[in-house]
Amino acid sequence: MDIEAKKNKDGIAYWTYDDIPEKLWSIRPLSKFWGISYKTEMKLNRKGIHTIGDLAEYPLNYLKQSFGVIGEELHLHSNGIDFSRIAEKYVPATTSIAKSQILLRDYSIEEFIVILLEHIEEVCYRLRREKKYAQTIHFSVGYSREYGGGIKKAHTLNRATNLTMDIYNVCTYFLYERHTGEPIRSISISLTNLIHEGEEQISLFDNIIQREKEMRLTKVMDEIRTRFGKNSILRGISYTSVATARYRNTLLGGHKS
Repeated sequence: MDIEAKKNKDGIAYWTYDDIPEKLWSIRPLSKFWGISYKTEMKLNRKGIHTIGDLAEYPLNYLKQSFGVIGEELHLHSNGIDFSRIAEKYVPATTSIAKSQILLRDYSIEEFIVILLEHIEEVCYRLRREKKYAQTIHFSVGYSREYGGGIKKAHTLNRATNLTMDIYNVCTYFLYERHTGEPIRSISISLTNLIHEGEEQISLFDNIIQREKEMRLTKVMDEIRTRFGKNSILRGISYTSVATARYRNTLLGGHKS
């Protein structure tokens, strides 16, 4: 229905089950149909399935053997059956918060730690806005094309956190441990195993007073950024010549706003 609705000015299409043979089964290529990616289309094509009608007639047990639960969904959808309730708004669960960047030039490790801190500041800010903590850090850097390769590391924390310096200290530890002098050209930070505020466990070895102080300061900084913009309050390193955050914060969708 979405294919026909896109062509209508009001964005609405109305079908009955009588319309399925003519309107639904004639759809090709398969990737035009909701829920079928180009990769899935190629797999279906190799089975002789080229239209939604072919998919509807294909034996369900074979689809389930090849695609599992998705195979059953493909069978139902190709026959015009969907048990989703339109009244229920789908809210996807956030499973990770990530940020990556290909740098405009090669960076030495001394310069790169500035970029690293800025990126971690950004992902932790987003994490806190969602009122979540991260248990696992995925950290990678790519070296200049002339060298190739890089560093990839995943680390699970003993205690979930959303504080910038907690993440930064882990990443810099592995950076200095594994870096062998190559110029750095890309960065990627991903925080996973997310939990909601209030679910985190406090360690007996934590400095509770110091941690609460850091949390209060971070909260004030976040409130200022949210109200006045990301460039309204920055760490001192973001005013150095190698920093990129101030410029990136002026971009909209990767382009100059």
